[in-house]
Amino acid sequence: MEYQGYELSANADFTFFGFVSRGKNGPVTMAIKYSATLNNAVYNLGYGSIISINDRTGETEIDDMSPTGNSDIATVLATVFRSVVAFTQCHPEAYVLFGSSNPVKLRMYRMALSKNYSMITETFDLFVAVHNAQGQLVNRPYDKHADVRGYFLKRKM
Repeated sequence: MEYQGYELSANADFTFFGFVSRGKNGPVTMAIKYSATLNNAVYNLGYGSIISINDRTGETEIDDMSPTGNSDIATVLATVFRSVVAFTQCHPEAYVLFGSSNPVKLRMYRMALSKNYSMITETFDLFVAVHNAQGQLVNRPYDKHADVRGYFLKRKM
């Protein structure tokens, strides 16, 4: 991505990152989480504003549906992409899955991927996430015109 992004902090296994969005609504503490799925090779990427942190367990609740209103989405996406680079350096066999049930957010991902396709595909294989006949989410070769539920990134070896 052509944008610098925000400064990131990460946990030891690079499955959780924190950063601060700065814009017209002031600082907003945000998090990026990589969660294991039922398929051991796939991790779900989620990001958003931190709602709460459980003092006992340390579990962080993220609001991934509401925008910050900071007018910094390009910088936030660049920050998230930098976390994908770091995560896949630590977990090179992992597929990173990201998407949204929100069509506006999904369209934003499509636009960002299309704009940065050449740069992204230097390091990653890019796939679309679609439902197969059995209703399972599967990856298919990238097609910017496909009706998708999300995207997969896999670091090239």
